[in-house]
Amino acid sequence: MSINTSSIDYQSTIYEYSSKSTSKNTDKTSTTSNAFGNILKESAVDDFKMRHPDRASHVNKQVRAGKAFLEKYGVDRSLTESMTMDEYQVYIYALIDKIPYDYTRQNDTTFVSISDRGWEQMRKDPDYEAWILGYLVEDRSIRNPFYAWGNNSGNVISEHFGASIDEHLGQSFSKAVFKSNSSDNDDEEEDWWIKRHKRMKKLLKEQVEKTMKKNAAQKAELQDEYMRQQYLHAQRQQSFLESGTPETPFEPTLGSSAAANAAAAYTSVIDLFGAMSAPTIE
Repeated sequence: MSINTSSIDYQSTIYEYSSKSTSKNTDKTSTTSNAFGNILKESAVDDFKMRHPDRASHVNKQVRAGKAFLEKYGVDRSLTESMTMDEYQVYIYALIDKIPYDYTRQNDTTFVSISDRGWEQMRKDPDYEAWILGYLVEDRSIRNPFYAWGNNSGNVISEHFGASIDEHLGQSFSKAVFKSNSSDNDDEEEDWWIKRHKRMKKLLKEQVEKTMKKNAAQKAELQDEYMRQQYLHAQRQQSFLESGTPETPFEPTLGSSAAANAAAAYTSVIDLFGAMSAPTIE
């Protein structure tokens, strides 16, 4: 089995060829006789309409559309009967390539596969051949109702045909599924950055609060030291006024450079923290 991997950026169709197709060097006479050796007594289309009378009218419409398309682009039936299976498949797929899409379906990609028995049925049954082409003509003429809403990414369509209408299986899904998956990944990445930002914001806030508490503790310690020094200074001044000499218990403390430095440091810190404002976390 081989797959025609044509470009799928625009309207395109990818075909699956029969695994039993013959090579181009195969004798046409033997191939043709094998293909047409068992002519069906009843068309697959007639059989379907007999079993599904409620759908007969629609099937007839599809067959007429297929025959009209063949009259416009096809060749004489006698020529197809003399083709090898390879040539017949190429011929049918070339016809399908000519079936236009509605302008709202300009980005659709279609995968078409026909079973081995399906190919044999088409060659032996002109109505079934016409039905397959008519079905595709009808399907591709259907407008995409969401095109005007911006949903123009197109659809991926799979059409499989067997030896009867009942065996047909058509499926499709929007190409936007791939974009939505990509968008989901983008959202996940965006969520990661948002979470990271919130985490960093929280850590920064905790760090600022920790620093402010530490500074407040240092400020309180300096203030206590300053008040103690002020008390000692008042005691020394009172002693001097009463006796003319400072009391010895206060000499070491009052005369120490550490006390003076502590008082000066406290004053500087008071000025510093008075000029600072606590950082704001947004």
